[in-house]
Amino acid sequence: MALAVLAAAFVSACGNPPSPSPSVSASASPSSTPAPSSALPSGSAVAAACRGTDIQATGGPWGGAAGSRGSDVVLENRGAAACLLPAGPTIALVDQAGTVLVDNAPPQAGTGPLIAPGGSVGFSLVLGNWCNQAVNLPLHFRLALAGDAVDIQDLPLTTGDELPPCNGPGQPASLSATSWELH
Repeated sequence: MALAVLAAAFVSACGNPPSPSPSVSASASPSSTPAPSSALPSGSAVAAACRGTDIQATGGPWGGAAGSRGSDVVLENRGAAACLLPAGPTIALVDQAGTVLVDNAPPQAGTGPLIAPGGSVGFSLVLGNWCNQAVNLPLHFRLALAGDAVDIQDLPLTTGDELPPCNGPGQPASLSATSWELH
């Protein structure tokens, strides 16, 4: 009887090995990012990092609270193949010339969720304490990808009224982003 149990355990352990899936590396946040529901089926090839030509990022509408402005952003994979996002959203507010005015760097280490073609994930961003009233408008947000970037559509700041108030003169502006949220 014990031999039969041992043999059954050996056969089940030597069966098909689990198919590889993207791993989530340790990051600055205490929780790990789960794979999105639009992830690749098991046994698929390892995906490459997402490129700006494959990702469409759309934000809006703006909301405000406690002297800041925030918005939800949705990323959709418009490419033909699945791709991996960075471990977390790294965003920057840039001017017309592409100069970074404020960002939420440094980026997290590791990889984030895998997005299948047509799949999507999201995150929220919050901009606060804007004291630079001499900035040359319009401004827009840019999301960093592995060695690439994509502009976030439908989220421009075109007037001074769209910028958050200056709640701490002499203090820098702040920009933050949540972890990836599955759709």
